[in-house]
Amino acid sequence: MDNAVKRALRNIARAHNENNPGEKVTPLSLHISYSNLCGEPKQRIDQIKRFLSGEVQEQQRKAAADGVMYRNAELRAASDKPMMLEGYAALYNDPTQIGNFREMIAPGAFREVMDDDVRLLLNHDGAPLARTKNGTLKLSDDEKGLHYRAELVDTQAGRDLYTMVKRGDISQSSFGFTIGEQDIQEDGTRVITLVSRLLDVSPVSFPAYANTEVSARSEGATEKPGDIEA
Repeated sequence: MDNAVKRALRNIARAHNENNPGEKVTPLSLHISYSNLCGEPKQRIDQIKRFLSGEVQEQQRKAAADGVMYRNAELRAASDKPMMLEGYAALYNDPTQIGNFREMIAPGAFREVMDDDVRLLLNHDGAPLARTKNGTLKLSDDEKGLHYRAELVDTQAGRDLYTMVKRGDISQSSFGFTIGEQDIQEDGTRVITLVSRLLDVSPVSFPAYANTEVSARSEGATEKPGDIEA
């Protein structure tokens, strides 16, 4: 991290703390956040400013009000040129604890959204790094779950994400969706039987589904994502 970035982060922390004395941040915490973001220095700093301003949280609040939810699954880097990520955006029959209830996605839940215009994002935010509309993100449904394969855009953000996945810094993924239909089992588990909208698939730093993973392999390898150690 060069001195200009360090100065910028110190200034951001100082300005934020002056305006928000009850929610102080430290330059060190911003250094850590900066290191975990993708893109050029200015893009990373802009992302930090957006988060501290509450813009990201407000977007998430509005999405939640519209019924958008986020769940996690597995992902891998599949080849270097072009940069490919591959994995499962959702796993079927995989119960997980979401807040104070258990949830599970039933096979076939994505049957009506396979043609949706879906983006690949990082942590459900920012500019798309791949998209189904232009063919750089491809979805398929099998007995294990919702599989996807993405050709990352060749920008600094795309290269950073690919490197972090390949190194194992980011090891899981998630998807944003709205519920169309659901059942409640006798033990109280919510079973999602139909997804009405599929918004994005996203590599994430902190997933909700603990059994998910992201890993890297070379083009032409035949392992299934579940066979790769996180």
